[in-house]
Amino acid sequence: MQGIAQDPLFSQFHMAPMQFNPAFAGNTYAPLIHLNSRMQWPSIDLAYNTVSLSYDQFFKKYNSGLGFAVFNDRAGNGIINTLRMESYYSYSLRIKDDNYVKMGLGFSLVQKRLNWQKLIFPDQLDPAYGSTDKNGDKLISGELQPDNLTLFYPDISVGILYYSPDFYAGISIAHGNTPDDDFLNTGINDAIGLSNRYTAQIGAQFSLPYTFLHKTTFLSPSLLYARQANLNQINGNLILDMGTIYAGVGYRYVFENPDAVIMSVGFQNGLYKIGYSYDLTVSKLTTGSGGSHELGLIINFDHSEWFEKPNRYSDCFEVFR
Repeated sequence: MQGIAQDPLFSQFHMAPMQFNPAFAGNTYAPLIHLNSRMQWPSIDLAYNTVSLSYDQFFKKYNSGLGFAVFNDRAGNGIINTLRMESYYSYSLRIKDDNYVKMGLGFSLVQKRLNWQKLIFPDQLDPAYGSTDKNGDKLISGELQPDNLTLFYPDISVGILYYSPDFYAGISIAHGNTPDDDFLNTGINDAIGLSNRYTAQIGAQFSLPYTFLHKTTFLSPSLLYARQANLNQINGNLILDMGTIYAGVGYRYVFENPDAVIMSVGFQNGLYKIGYSYDLTVSKLTTGSGGSHELGLIINFDHSEWFEKPNRYSDCFEVFR
């Protein structure tokens, strides 16, 4: 039993960059904490809920970034639950002046659990009462339950990222070892495994010639492409950051159909940056799906008294901080 679908991806790319490319590990000299929560299609019973917590930091002495994350995804109202313990390493190489290349590697240990009792098979459907009998009791299926409802496997990702003070571009591959996530152990999936996820991301940072509440302002456009198991999506986003507050608008297009308009807003004060986004469904699901809600929190210790903040960073990653 194996699904063919894309991994859950956060709409607020700037709030969870290591999920898309391990080379993003280490965007600050001080510890950087990300907490993300996504609730997708809450009006549909078989909804998706995803949360993640991550830490990363750059160590200048070694030109290296290090990151760790815990990721939990609850799909189909808890039918499939995935827990990932992730670690990331990146190495930064200066090309010329303020132009750099970062190479990243990710390694994860994954636990995937199947709640067999929540599945409904064709032989459990009654024409009059649905999946229950006339007394409201759930019908019994003749399907045989797999011997193992919990899988454990390693997962590897790689990525590379070019950046300068104005522009960045990167590519990455997740599930590089194509781990076997087949609950039925039929052997059919052994040679295929979990499909690779390919992502490409580009973005920029343009300073604006005015300030807001004595803070600098900038525009950050970005474009993200993801492909997995013959499914493709592309996300375009534009964020106006005014130092204390920011607002963004984006659009996600799944190659078979338009998917969602993404609206985001956030607030930053001291160590803390809080962002919220709403995906307005424009596909055939319509707004009856309830859209998707994301809440992100960044704690950036660059702004604390315990760490000395650098005068400036030679990159265009301010939106990620």
